[in-house]
Amino acid sequence: MFSFLTFRDWIHQVIHTVLLKFISGYDFVFTPLSTTTEIIIPNEILTDILLRLPPKSLLKCMSVSKSWHQLISSPDFVKTHLKLKTDQLVLFPGINGKYKFCSLTPLFNKQQIAQELLLIDSPNLKVFFVGSVNGLICLCNYARETYIWNPTLKKSKKVLYPKLGTSFYNKYGFGYDESSDDYKAVFVDYYRNSYNDDVSKMKTVISIYSLRTDSWTILHDELQGVFLLNHSGKFVNGKIYWAASTHIGNYDVYNIISFDVAEETWGSLELPSCGEVNSKFKFKLGVVGSDLSVMYTCYLGTATSDVWIWKDCSVSWMKLFTIEYPQNTVLVMFSALIFTFSIHLSQSEKGDILLSLPGLIMIFDGSTKILEHTADVEGCNPAETYAASIVNPLMISGKNSA
Repeated sequence: MFSFLTFRDWIHQVIHTVLLKFISGYDFVFTPLSTTTEIIIPNEILTDILLRLPPKSLLKCMSVSKSWHQLISSPDFVKTHLKLKTDQLVLFPGINGKYKFCSLTPLFNKQQIAQELLLIDSPNLKVFFVGSVNGLICLCNYARETYIWNPTLKKSKKVLYPKLGTSFYNKYGFGYDESSDDYKAVFVDYYRNSYNDDVSKMKTVISIYSLRTDSWTILHDELQGVFLLNHSGKFVNGKIYWAASTHIGNYDVYNIISFDVAEETWGSLELPSCGEVNSKFKFKLGVVGSDLSVMYTCYLGTATSDVWIWKDCSVSWMKLFTIEYPQNTVLVMFSALIFTFSIHLSQSEKGDILLSLPGLIMIFDGSTKILEHTADVEGCNPAETYAASIVNPLMISGKNSA
């Protein structure tokens, strides 16, 4: 006789197979035990099975019945599905609204990159990338129209940006407030009061958009004396991070500035100490997997980069590894502090390292940490980790949290 656990697992497998065949377009035949037998799937088992399906399969399941549609689109189901997500994609924000997606594994194989990239047009062809979290991508164009877009659902929310005049510099970021299940876009505008580049004499206006309330909050003269360097901030564990300087033009990285998405407050992190005087301009901000990271590149002799990570539970930086470049390698891309980087680690035994920079992927041997090969990703900014989801920006917008 089957134990309850064995029987439950067997039911999971059978129904999962039936569902997969249905949503994949295959025909199947199910013969009941008798003409009077009615198969009823308990709601908790059905929910458990549906939660295991990828977003595109769930979209097909929503057409099965009204009750399935209500279940899959419910806020509790959407949030639980987000926490169970396993398939990570890589998003390459492109130029003129062209976005490329790829699963992570093929990127470690130089020959497969071109074949694996999937091209998708954004809602507006003249937009730039603000940020991405939980399957939503925030975009903005030069007319300050903001879009919050889910390419899996092919749904987008268009937001009109407040008219604040023309700023000289504009920085931005996009993040998620788990406490209120809200998505927020942050824009920092700098306005000159004179023709010099003294940050302390510049007017700053911070605009925060809440998707849940569908409203803007405008703050004046915060971040006085602080100039954010990279255009798009990196969202990590509830905060958006930018490299920062006290001057405009020389791009000396002074520290890292953070914005707490839930509290809407600003903070700062000191840079890791590398023991070399006047070296701060060699730092670059990015992420390693899901951890905040900085990369310190040394050009003396053999070019190397020390990769440091900041764990949310820690109080200091931790040096993760040092990667090495061949002699005469041109590292011009490291000088552009307005761009960030991302690093992904292979799940194979070798543990290769993938470094993504603007228009370029570099693969390092996991054992020796030496550069093995590079691949061009034409017309793209550094890769962003992306997880497809069923989060519908139109269902969140204008609704108070429960």
